[in-house]
Amino acid sequence: MSNKEFTISQGTKVDAQDFRNTVLKYACEILQRDINRVTTEKDADNTIYLTVDPQAPVDGDDFQITLASPDKVTVSAKTSLGVMYGALAISRDVLKIDDFWYWMDTVPTIQKTIQMTNFDMHIPDYQTEYRGWFVNDELLIRGWKDHDSQRYIWQRVFETALRVGCNVIVPGTDVQSQINRNPAKEFGLMIAQHHAEPLGAKMFAREYPELEASFLKYPDLFRKLWRDAINEQKGTPTIYSLGFRGQGDKPFWEDDTSRTWDDKAIADVVNGVIKEQYDMIKELDPGAPMALNVYGELAGLYKKGLVDVPDDLIEIWADSGYGKMVSRRQGLDNPRSPLLDIPNPHHRKRGLYYHVAFHDLQASNFLGLLSNSPEFVSSELMKARSKGLDTLELVNTGNIKPHVLYLREVAKTWVKGYTARSNDEILDDYVNNYYSEHQKEIVSLYEDYWKSVVQYGTHSDETAGDELSPFLIRRIIKTWLGGKDKLSDAGWIVGDDSLADGVKKIDGMITPKLPGWEELVLNLKKLMLNLNQQDAKTLYGDLYLSTLYQADGLKALHLVIQAYELSMAAKKDDDYLKPFLLADEAYHTMDEINFAQSHHKSTKWYDFYKNDGYDDMPLTAIKLRFLRHYLRTLGDTADEDDWERRFIKAPGEARVMTLWTTARELSDDDLAKKLRERLIDKL
Repeated sequence: MSNKEFTISQGTKVDAQDFRNTVLKYACEILQRDINRVTTEKDADNTIYLTVDPQAPVDGDDFQITLASPDKVTVSAKTSLGVMYGALAISRDVLKIDDFWYWMDTVPTIQKTIQMTNFDMHIPDYQTEYRGWFVNDELLIRGWKDHDSQRYIWQRVFETALRVGCNVIVPGTDVQSQINRNPAKEFGLMIAQHHAEPLGAKMFAREYPELEASFLKYPDLFRKLWRDAINEQKGTPTIYSLGFRGQGDKPFWEDDTSRTWDDKAIADVVNGVIKEQYDMIKELDPGAPMALNVYGELAGLYKKGLVDVPDDLIEIWADSGYGKMVSRRQGLDNPRSPLLDIPNPHHRKRGLYYHVAFHDLQASNFLGLLSNSPEFVSSELMKARSKGLDTLELVNTGNIKPHVLYLREVAKTWVKGYTARSNDEILDDYVNNYYSEHQKEIVSLYEDYWKSVVQYGTHSDETAGDELSPFLIRRIIKTWLGGKDKLSDAGWIVGDDSLADGVKKIDGMITPKLPGWEELVLNLKKLMLNLNQQDAKTLYGDLYLSTLYQADGLKALHLVIQAYELSMAAKKDDDYLKPFLLADEAYHTMDEINFAQSHHKSTKWYDFYKNDGYDDMPLTAIKLRFLRHYLRTLGDTADEDDWERRFIKAPGEARVMTLWTTARELSDDDLAKKLRERLIDKL
């Protein structure tokens, strides 16, 4: 071995200067685990030593890797986080462990021993100072265990965030974020806070459930929550989020009816609260960075010149929820105000809250891929950078696994010199990294995904994610069976139309897209039969399920609309036969999604989707099953035996009335199967 080589083997021990430093402890555990995974033989005993060194010849969180002697490599940095980055650099660049190994189930290349020859590794030259993940709407993660542990999963969340270059994290939502705050810090991550949870304080309504959540009525109780939160976090790496929305992610005045709220009155409260929070932090945790989320209604106040806050806050501006740098639609209000050209007269630093996953219970993506392309996201982020919105970036990761394609590319945009990339560039890079064969075909299938999405609005970026279909199906059934004339919560897509006109409008949007989705599902199934086992598992979880949510969801929605329109035109009992069968087909189509999730090609992920309470495909299937029986009730007899007798039984059997019947009525499932068989040429 030359004096510029270091042999990594089963004999290599990762050691640290001080295991009481939890960041060094976890860095040791991760690197030791990875060495043990990729090597099979023991060479000479040697050491990789991790140390915090105030004299290290590096800046910030950079690190230095030194071959100190033939049997010792030293990873040193001025900060614990820098040492962590150094350990992960060896894992990535020397051991070839993929940054998303946990979420993509990548299989590392196994070698007897590994020769380390490159010691000149450093963190990238980042343009974005604060780079963070916002693990938001984390229902799937919350309802799942791996290694029979939630703790293990969150540790992998923190590890992956660090691997891609994060130094900041919002580790969940509401109670979850408070539970995970200290574990995230133990990995070296700075804590930021949800825009609905100022200062990371506990929710007023949780602490005082019997009281009205009014700052005007109970200012001292709010102040106590804020002060307690600062005292709990002071002295630790934290970016405090200032502001005041209310209880949960909604405006405070919706819960405070003590007065009439105009813009000036709202702004006076918000400005006063922010100044109080600011002064508290200056008193209790001086020097800590602070941020103001200019989100939702606050953006409107800002543009009217009503926001008056200290100038050393970082302003955080949010995209539309679908990746476009315009204001978010709030119900029927959709001004699409451009966010990139808003004047900055106070010259405050600015950053982004950006969605690659989103939940708005309407048309966004929760379970699957963003409905706007990676190329679109790359372009929007570079537009934001050109306007100086790059001091802090929080990326809504959702549940991480469905969104790796975007999270991987977003991490690349944080580095100086990045330029916007095309779909071809992004997909070629991604597919070649995660698939070992048929890469061109796989790239083509990914491209077909974005060609197939439904556009629900007049703007090209107003495209529908996986939430659209279950959201609308449940509302159509509720409105239809409830005898109402207007779809609830759907004015953003159907305007003021009646139910009949609204569903016709929706069907006109989705029907032209159905053949494309059906073809994409078929092509994915064909390709998975020809892929090796590892690639088939990857494609199943990474693209097939996302496609199925869209294809089967939209098909079920189309079938429900057909059933509704035929049912509304029914003049006799038998006119409900076809709507009954359409509802049956919609139910089984939606249930295919539930089956596909629970029969994942990788047993690790088969129960990952069980806690989906947003798309809620299981509830949607239940609603469709209920609709099916409702239509049978309208068309069949009270004893539910007429359709069976007239359309299924042999004529002689149907006419024998001695015992009336010799068995119970058929179930909806069995009746639908037999009716479809007998009436296939008649309906």
